[in-house]
Amino acid sequence: MKKWFVFALMGLVTACGADSGATESAATGAGETGAEVAKAAFEKVFTRGKVTEVRETEMAGVLELTINGSDTLYMSDDGRFLFNGKMLELRDGDVIDPVEERLAKVRTEGIKTLDAEDLITYQAEDEKHEVYVFTDITCGYCRKLHRHIEEFQQAGVTVHYLAFPRGGESSPATDPMRHIWCADDPRKALTDAKLSETLSESELKEDCAAVVMEQYELGIEFGVRGTPAIYTTDGQQLGGYLAPQDLLSRLEAAGS
Repeated sequence: MKKWFVFALMGLVTACGADSGATESAATGAGETGAEVAKAAFEKVFTRGKVTEVRETEMAGVLELTINGSDTLYMSDDGRFLFNGKMLELRDGDVIDPVEERLAKVRTEGIKTLDAEDLITYQAEDEKHEVYVFTDITCGYCRKLHRHIEEFQQAGVTVHYLAFPRGGESSPATDPMRHIWCADDPRKALTDAKLSETLSESELKEDCAAVVMEQYELGIEFGVRGTPAIYTTDGQQLGGYLAPQDLLSRLEAAGS
């Protein structure tokens, strides 16, 4: 989880004037489940944070909380203790990230549902690998990544782009990206937007315009927190910006 979220939580505590009895009072509801207690305790202190999902973990007494649909925190089931960071499991001599393991399955199934016509794809002639990249045309690292697009293709990497305007519907990138996805030549429109900041003025049609927010919502389900976000066909996250050789190395290490 990113450090900014920790700072955001600290800011929320200060803004809300939390006191030491906040979680205790939230955890005393008669007949409440651990999930209900944890949700109430968190939202009482962090009033701008919404617990969108609560899951049990393999560790007794500790719950996994999804905050605002994307970030992960852990809390004791009595609502008293909040943990920030990754929970790792030592399993059969290996170190496993249970959240990443779960999300990889979500991503694999999500990728299977994608319509190729909704993606902006730069096809490698001699394809050895495929990656799915959530992108935002206002993102500097997305532009930097796209400067290597021909190198990726020459190296046998097919790149499928999905829209992820950071900030969602209100993002300044959302409408320009709708025009790109609706362009007669989306590949050219995306390259023009990223490399020369020339924006498409294509006519918006309901079906192609809707794809941008659909892919944004899918990105939230995948756990995207920034762009670019690069995934393999089997849902493994490779990272953000990667130079061609680094991307190839990670693809080979991932066996994808």
